[in-house]
This record gives sequence, structure tokens and C-alpha cells, in this order.
Amino acid sequence: MTLAPTDAASRRVVFHRFGGPEVLEIEHRAVPRPAAGEVLVRVAAAGVNPVDWKLFSGEPMHDPYERSLPSGNGYDFSGTIEAVGDDVTGWRTGEEVFGGLRYHAQADHLVIDPALLVRVPEGLPLVVAGALNVVGRTAVASVGSQRIGAGDVVLVSGAAGGVGILTAQLCVLRGARVIGTAGPRNHALLRRLGIHPLAYGDDLADAVRAAAPGGITAVLDTVGHGTVDLALAMGVPADRINTVADYEARSRHPVRGIGGAKAGARELAMVAQLIADGSVELPIDSVHPLEDVRIAYARSIAGHASGKIVISLTPSVGITPTGEFAAPQRVTSAGSATPFRASTTGASSG
Repeated sequence: MTLAPTDAASRRVVFHRFGGPEVLEIEHRAVPRPAAGEVLVRVAAAGVNPVDWKLFSGEPMHDPYERSLPSGNGYDFSGTIEAVGDDVTGWRTGEEVFGGLRYHAQADHLVIDPALLVRVPEGLPLVVAGALNVVGRTAVASVGSQRIGAGDVVLVSGAAGGVGILTAQLCVLRGARVIGTAGPRNHALLRRLGIHPLAYGDDLADAVRAAAPGGITAVLDTVGHGTVDLALAMGVPADRINTVADYEARSRHPVRGIGGAKAGARELAMVAQLIADGSVELPIDSVHPLEDVRIAYARSIAGHASGKIVISLTPSVGITPTGEFAAPQRVTSAGSATPFRASTTGASSG
């Protein structure tokens, strides 16, 4: 990638050391120029994912992600093609697109191979498209790992979270009966989506047995917290359990661990169309301006989100109503910090 010979500023989130949300800063650079085979995307919205904060924290991870400093931040994005490089065919300026580009998504502009992009279908807001890449691919792959269909009774853990809520709805679309664990404040949402909600707690096994007296045929674990061990204790075969969260349990049991790496642009396009058609929903927990990126990640780390947390990079992607949430300081455009009260919704944990 080369930089355009211009003084025009393009913001991006970076970190120069590992740690909590306080390591995130906003820097300015010249607007990048697409090389041959690339397009320039003006980013509108960028999703927040747990993998992001695991990466900038320096936390050891099972997956071999490359990490170096300094680094950009974020993976999911949506936006509009602003320029097309040489040798690019089939794409034009002005098209709305979404996708993923690790370490580069939280920026006003990014350059990318268009093979990694998906067109935003009519009816899908950019704020939702910008949060879809990781959760969409992960949900499709997880459901596909068990070939869920009519007659299945499926337990989905974390059913109100970003991955869980799509996973559960895709199972419902396939004709399965779905039981989902979630915090009590999210139970009404799950019921509306055709999912039988259960609260977390020491009596979860008894609650599952009462909700599914004929037994559970498959378990799709999106949060860990002992779900795999619970499923095995209830007699669910190991090959009918898929976890995208509990690597330790996978080391002890022959359960599956199929996630987003097994799904690509075609699967993303399918999920995007389902959302645009109204067949499934991807709830948005809160939308934050780029300057509040630390606040957005503090909310994600605290586990208080119901649905997806999104960063807005353009005025067309609005900010959510003000709510009170304890969070780190707001980042100024120069990278320094000033005291600030969060602008988030007060949702409960998924």
C-alpha cells in the first residue's frame, strides 16, 4: 500500500503497547491510495469483537494471530468504495460493501483486495453490515458443523450475544427447537425470535432437562463457562457439541471447534440477505463515535452488551441515546484523554 501525496487526514485507531482499552489511540495519516488489484473503502461503521480486545491486551490466544507493535485495530467494517485501483474489474466507486480486514477496520479509510468484500444488500443498514463479518461467519459455520435441521433440539449458550443470537436464529430457520441461555433482561427478545430462554445459574442443568424432557440433540457453545461439561454430563455426544469459545474443554474432550474460518464471502452474503429480508435479526447494543473507542471496548469487556457494539465513523451512522456506564476516558483526536461519561445503552449481559 502506498500513501497518497496529500495532506488530507484519515483517522485510525492504533495501539503501541499491550494493555486495556487505555492503550487505544487515534492517529491521523494521509488517505491511502489503492494499488493495482485493490480498492479504497471509506469506512462508515466498524464492529467491536471480543477477539479485538484479546489481541490488544496481549492475552495468550489459542489461534495463532500474528501480533506486532505498533498495530491498527478492529476487523469488521462497512462503507463505500471511494476509489478503484488498476486491474480491478466488477467493482465501482459508490458501491456499499462490508467485510473484514484484521488490524485495519477502525479507520476512516482502508485499502483491500475486493475479493474480501461483500456487497451490502438493499435494506441492510451500514451500521448492521459493519458488525456482521465475524459473528455472521462464526454463526453459519457453527450451525453447519452440526447440520442442524427439523427434529433437532439445540442448546445455544450466550444466545443474546452477537454470535449466539445469529446462531440461534439460523437454527430456528432450519426447523430446530432452540433453547438459549441469556441474562433475564434478554429473555423477552429471545422469545420474540422463537427461542426458549433460560437463565444462567447452578440449576441450569435441571432447567434444560425441564425445557427439553426428550433430551438435547446438539449444543452450540458461544461463551464457554462450562457449557461443554454440562452438555456431556447430560449425555449429549461429543461430536454433537461445537464450541467457539472454550479451547480448554476442547483439549479435554473430542468436541468440535468449528468457527468463522470455515465460512467466507458466500456465507456472509447469505446471512446479510436474511437480515435484509427480515428473516433474522442482528440487534445493535450501542453505537459510539470513533473518539469513544475506549468506552466501546470497556462495555464489551464488561459483558454488558445485548447484541453488537459498533463504532461510527460517518455522520450517516448515528450514535445511540445517552446512558450511564462506567468506562475509561474519552480519546481525543490527538490521542490524549479527557474525562467523559459514556454514551451507551444500559443493556444487560447476554
